[in-house]
Amino acid sequence: MNRIALTTGLTFCLLGSSKLPAQATPLDWTALARESQAVLSDYLRVNTTNPPGNEILSARFLKAILDREGIEARILDTTEVGPNRANLYARLRGNGSKRAIALVHHMDVVPATPSSWSVDPFSGEVRDGYIWGRGAIDMKGNGVAQLMAMIALKRSGVLLTRDIVFIGNADEELGSTGALVFVKQHPDLLRDVEYLITEGADNVLDEKGRVVYFGVGVSEKRTFWQRLTVNGVPSHGSRPTKQNPVPRLVAALYKISQYETPLHVTPGVEKFFRDIARTYPEPQRSWLSNVTAALETPRARDWILSDVSWNAVLRNTISLTGLTGSNKTNVIPGVATADIDVRLLPDQDTTAFLKTLEAIVGDTAVHFTHLANTKTPLESPVDTDLFRAIERAAHDREPGAFVTTPMETAATDRPTYRKVGITTYGFSPFKIPRPEIQRGMHGNDERLTVENVGYGVRFYYDILRYAQ
Repeated sequence: MNRIALTTGLTFCLLGSSKLPAQATPLDWTALARESQAVLSDYLRVNTTNPPGNEILSARFLKAILDREGIEARILDTTEVGPNRANLYARLRGNGSKRAIALVHHMDVVPATPSSWSVDPFSGEVRDGYIWGRGAIDMKGNGVAQLMAMIALKRSGVLLTRDIVFIGNADEELGSTGALVFVKQHPDLLRDVEYLITEGADNVLDEKGRVVYFGVGVSEKRTFWQRLTVNGVPSHGSRPTKQNPVPRLVAALYKISQYETPLHVTPGVEKFFRDIARTYPEPQRSWLSNVTAALETPRARDWILSDVSWNAVLRNTISLTGLTGSNKTNVIPGVATADIDVRLLPDQDTTAFLKTLEAIVGDTAVHFTHLANTKTPLESPVDTDLFRAIERAAHDREPGAFVTTPMETAATDRPTYRKVGITTYGFSPFKIPRPEIQRGMHGNDERLTVENVGYGVRFYYDILRYAQ
């Protein structure tokens, strides 16, 4: 915290002045990058492992920084979200001639096993050119980039036609209660928000570390988790009976596992394949340029669906993930259950899909129970001021890269905000190789390069400037 206070009063000099209006105060981006790196290290030391969360600690940490900068900030929902939990809200005022842009990140992180890490996962240690810690990628690093970009706008004095809203949510990693509560309790704080940026897309690099494309998430699959239950009669395992629920459940699961969901190309996914086609040789380039037609050709279809990520964005998916029967080998259980992870494309009907599952199983003894709230369908438009601002800022950084629209197969808080009419985008301002994302996010040794922090702050700053 002391490092933050020391750097807050730094005098700034101008870099890249051609992109700043006359009324802006010069900014020293090198100094701001160092300051942002210190903020991220300190933020990673705030242990908000969920469960239990303890996001009140993060909310206080962030509010202290915002208070020093003269940006109004409030800690909210301390009762509604749960003990030692909270949401954070802040707003940098513009002239109000256009609607606001919200920057949203979640303050909680998934658990970490210290013995499996090279460093203390809550140390915020700087080593080998990286800042290490749980949440560096998911998603405290992104949150700091958002925070410091907003602070840079405040310090620069640039004219803002849109308010900039900064939100830190609790409990994204488990139940999304932070976002759900925020939307329910504070519609007045969101009423003027036109656009929202949070997590939900990755950027792809080549083998030399150059950006091939920046991903902007415009759509997201919907979780439709189901629990299958079969009731039976408990008895001794040495005397098999027809009332054993396990065989009946296994038969149902086998039928589901053999079901191949139909292929379906949504508009955002079609654009994604068309955009990335340029990076492939023939015949793959032609296949991806018209993926709907390619899926009718066996050779092209096999190649496209061999990529598990592409397969997942082209159809509804079902993964069998949990099975519970007896806790003893010699006991026939009274109940057998199984959990399946169903992910639906944004335009799919949940009731119709459940009827499909029931028809596939074909056994009224198998009961389906929905395990979680299914979020609002998410497919945001790309013909917007904010999307164009992202494209412009991306081109400034990497003139040879392009911007495209991958679908998110996992879950974020975006649909929660989309349901109140806000156009939401998933975005990462960093250049992170996919192996590092795969290994670190929810894994061990999560880390972000020191260089990426300043890169991300400047990226967000330019996006917010260009969207005015």
